[in-house]
Parts: sequence; C-alpha cells; structure tokens
Amino acid sequence: MPLPRRDILRLAALGGLAAVAACTSTPEQPTSPTSQRQWGAFIPEVLPREGVASTPIARLTELAGSSPHYLHRFVSFGDSLPTADLDAIAASGAVPLLSLEPWDPGGGTVQPLFSLARIASGVFDGELRKWASSLTVWGKPVLLRFAQEMNGTWYPWSIGVSGNTAEQYRAAWLRMHSIFDDAHADNVRFVWAPNVLTAGTTDFTSAFPGHDHVDYLGLDGYNWGDGSGHRWQWPEELFPDSLSTLARLDSDRPILITEVASTDGTTPDAKADWIRRFFGIVEATDRLEGALWFQVDKERDWRFNSTPQSLNAFREAIAKLQGT
Repeated sequence: MPLPRRDILRLAALGGLAAVAACTSTPEQPTSPTSQRQWGAFIPEVLPREGVASTPIARLTELAGSSPHYLHRFVSFGDSLPTADLDAIAASGAVPLLSLEPWDPGGGTVQPLFSLARIASGVFDGELRKWASSLTVWGKPVLLRFAQEMNGTWYPWSIGVSGNTAEQYRAAWLRMHSIFDDAHADNVRFVWAPNVLTAGTTDFTSAFPGHDHVDYLGLDGYNWGDGSGHRWQWPEELFPDSLSTLARLDSDRPILITEVASTDGTTPDAKADWIRRFFGIVEATDRLEGALWFQVDKERDWRFNSTPQSLNAFREAIAKLQGT
C-alpha cells in the first residue's frame, strides 16, 4: 500500500503480541502449492475479543462463504513474534503470510537508520536472527514477505529513498535469507513482492534477489479510484503487465497476489465488476496460486463487503475459483 500502515499495526496489536514459545516440535515443511487457486486476506485482528462469541476468522469465513487459505499479518523489526495470532491462523487451517518490515512504523518514509545499506552491512543482524530463531521455534509453515513494494516511494527501504539502490536491496535480501538459512528455518518460505507497475513506481526487475533465494513471486495492486491524485483503474490496467514481468523473471516459481483491493466506484455495481474481472485474471494466469484481499476500511473502504453487490461478487468469485 502506498501509505504508512501504522494505524493497521495498532489495530493488529489488539490481538496481542505473545512471547515466543520456549520449545516446540520439529519445524513442519510447507506443503507444495496446489493446482487449485486459493484465497486469503489481511484482517486487522484474528484473535477473539472478550464477550464476542465468534472469532474474526470465523466471521471472515462466513462473509466469503469459504475458509481462507492464507491470513496476513504485519510486523516490524522491533516487534516480538505474534505467537497467539500465528497459532490462531494455523488452528483455523490457514497458512500465515508474515510481512517483516524493516522500519519504525510511526517514523514515516525517510528513516536513514533503516537504509538498505545498513541492513546489507549487518547492522540489523541481531533483529534478523531474532526473527529467524522465533519462526524456527514456532515450527509451523509460514510465508515470510520481507521489505515488500520496494519499487514504490513510500517506505524507508524503497529504492531511491535515503540513497537506496536495487543492488543494495538485493544485498539486504541475501543477508536476510542467509541468516534464516543459518537458523535452519525449514518451515519458512520466502515471498518477494513488488508493487504493480503504476504511477509512483519503478521497474522492479533489478531488485529480484534470484531464483535460489525466493520461493514465491508476490505482487501488490490497488484500485484507489478517482480523486486525491488517483484515478479508477480496472484490474486489466494494473495486473497483466506486471504479472508477465514476474513470470519472465523466474520460469517456475509460483505467484501470489499478496495484497489486492478496490475502492467503491461511482455506481453500485462498479466494485462488483472490478472483483469479477480481477478474479478472471487470477483464473487465467499460469502459476498464479492465489490472492489475498486487503479487508480493511482505511484510506478507502477496501473491504469486499463494502456494498451488497461487491459482497455477492466476491462470494461468487471465490466459489468459482475453488470449484464449488
């Protein structure tokens, strides 16, 4: 997303950030991607609130008419492993996608302390070792997305911010990856996820860390609608070119849309049409394993249930995606 997520992180904190468990069983290997397309979501909370009978995951499942295969959490270097959240996600049968963001979430875009050069030189090895150890101890399958949307302009790790370069991004990624290798984090799969090529972004190919250091190719894309420096963009404008570029970068890694959403349009059916057209692209794209909806009312009302029409379109699209 092109704007800071500090509000979302505060919402997520309502779920609690539990301490890392002292011990666990041998790490589980993530299962291989299936031929069936899957869906997932980011929701602000996954843990139940006191006095509320149903859980956020159960409510999401009821809304969509299907259980999510992926559930997304955001963390930064200074956080502790959100063990309770991850346990709840795993207990629901979903796989967590954990976005590890190297920054102070309240510090804005320009944070030279977290420059890619500093990460690549080892300044934050302690933080990376903490995360590698914590996830290894947790032991269950997890997708780790590090420093996403690097081809934008809105994060401290963005290429071009604080002197960051694509070469430094690759070096930072490789350092992170080697630390997880040293920790024998066999339950972790790595997701490299640029933003779709649109206004305010640059070509992402030079930031690709390489086949041996990436398990999934990710992609983020939003339709912000008209106004505030944005315009309405249909899925066909946002995704096909970037998906083709991803596919050319690596010949066999599976692809995930790690963040996607649309605002409401000027007519009641506009968002519903957007959803149908987006999932048509998902179904038609080789190696595209699934998509995670950004299910939050934030800068826009991104939720798939923001209107009755969009909710019906989403439910129908998910049912078709999964052959039900």
